Formats: sequence, structure tokens, C-alpha cells
Amino acid sequence: MSGIGSIEAQTDRGRRFFVEFETDEACPLDFLDDPTIVLFFASWAFSVQFGAMHELARAALHIERKHRVKLRALLRYADRNIEDEADRRELERAWQPAIELAENCRGVATALESDDPALAELVEGYEALAPRLRELAAMCDWAASKDARVRLSFDLGHNEPSAPRPAMHEHGPLLGPLGRMS
Repeated sequence: MSGIGSIEAQTDRGRRFFVEFETDEACPLDFLDDPTIVLFFASWAFSVQFGAMHELARAALHIERKHRVKLRALLRYADRNIEDEADRRELERAWQPAIELAENCRGVATALESDDPALAELVEGYEALAPRLRELAAMCDWAASKDARVRLSFDLGHNEPSAPRPAMHEHGPLLGPLGRMS
């Protein structure tokens, strides 16, 4: 199998965000640029429930509230690094109907492309998000035409050593210059 439907093909391109289809046919469509922005958005959107205040988290909340787009399908993804049975089950549970994900991606992209100044301010610098969501929607439309489900997953592992921990300084190890006010 080759093309976007193949994890090997996506891995060969250096991807960390993966799209799979439950079909032996390779999807003829692909992202025109790095799709990792979709994973960033989905991750921040998921973190809203934990109180995240990153601009993409706030944008996701704004899209749900003002534009009435439920992000459920876009938030259904899993880690490809399987360490135990629970990880394996979670990856398997990430399969979903392609048509639902396509509709979700189009809804978010439409909101991002709207004349909403508050949303535009939140997503400034993330202009690649809407086009990647439209590309993902097109891939999902293709999968739906094949009665195939879709799975989103990620792999953040790499063969490089971890970044060194920041050196201690007067503000503490990770607090930065605003960590302590005098």
C-alpha cells in the first residue's frame, strides 16, 4: 500500500501526525504542507477542558461557542506509541466515521475563514490551519466514498536525545522572568 493511507509513506515524509483509512486502497489525496498544525490545534482544543489558555485553546472554545461547531470528531486521535494494552485499545478506539470528521474539519475551516475579528486575532500566525483542515476533509470525503473509517494518530517520538533541562537561575528552573515579582 502507498500514498496517504500508508503509515510507512507518511513516516518516510517525516510526519508526526498520521491519517489512516480502513481500506486497502491508497488515498490519492495528501496534505500540501506539513499537517502538524492540525495536531497542534486538536491538542490545544482538547486541553480546554483542563483550563488551557493558549490562543489555539481559546480559538477552539470560541469556535464551539460562537460558530456552534462541535469539535468532537477532530478531538478523536491517539498516540501511536504503544506501551501497554490500554494504549493499544485507545489507538483502536480512534477509528471513526470519515464523513463526521470531514464535516467537523469543514466547520472549523469555515469558522476560521469567516469575518470574525476575535477569532482572527486568536489564530494570527496559524494561517495554515484552515487549508490543512480542508485537505483533511477532502481525504475524509474520499474515504467516505469507499465506506472506510478514518483514524488520526500522532507519534512525537524521535531518535534524537531529549532537550537539556533549562539551567537554574534566580527565578527558578522553569518560571522565567515573570515567575517571581518583587
